[in-house]
Amino acid sequence: MAAIARPRRQAFGEGFALFAECLLTGVWFALAALPVVTVPAALAAAARHLRAYTEGDPTSWGSFWADFRDAWRTGWRVGLAMVGAALVLILNLAVLAQEGVPGRPGFALATFVVAALAVTVLLRAAAEWAPGSGGGTCSRSPSTALARI
Repeated sequence: MAAIARPRRQAFGEGFALFAECLLTGVWFALAALPVVTVPAALAAAARHLRAYTEGDPTSWGSFWADFRDAWRTGWRVGLAMVGAALVLILNLAVLAQEGVPGRPGFALATFVVAALAVTVLLRAAAEWAPGSGGGTCSRSPSTALARI
């Protein structure tokens, strides 16, 4: 009597593997983003890593850091601009926290809307970044990805 061949089942399935990869990538992102100016480069590298993972391309710790270095080399100005914009928004909220500012609720709402839009643009630009095909250069740096949005 021949045994029936059954496909091997994973204990938790593909969804759990993707969740675990997202958690691991989040830890790598947190390490890379510790100096705040590197947040855009870390986001770009994390997005590239997860894109490669979901498409079945080989990816690793080393490829994440190589992508991070490429993104930082071409997009450090974006990191500085992000820090500058965040400081301006924080200063605006500090001024609005004072009593007697006319139109305070409206300006506070506008500040939060601008901050949300800035975060959206930053995330979209990081998702658009892609490493170049040769020599470690980037076909789209974070700054050129910002221009495309």
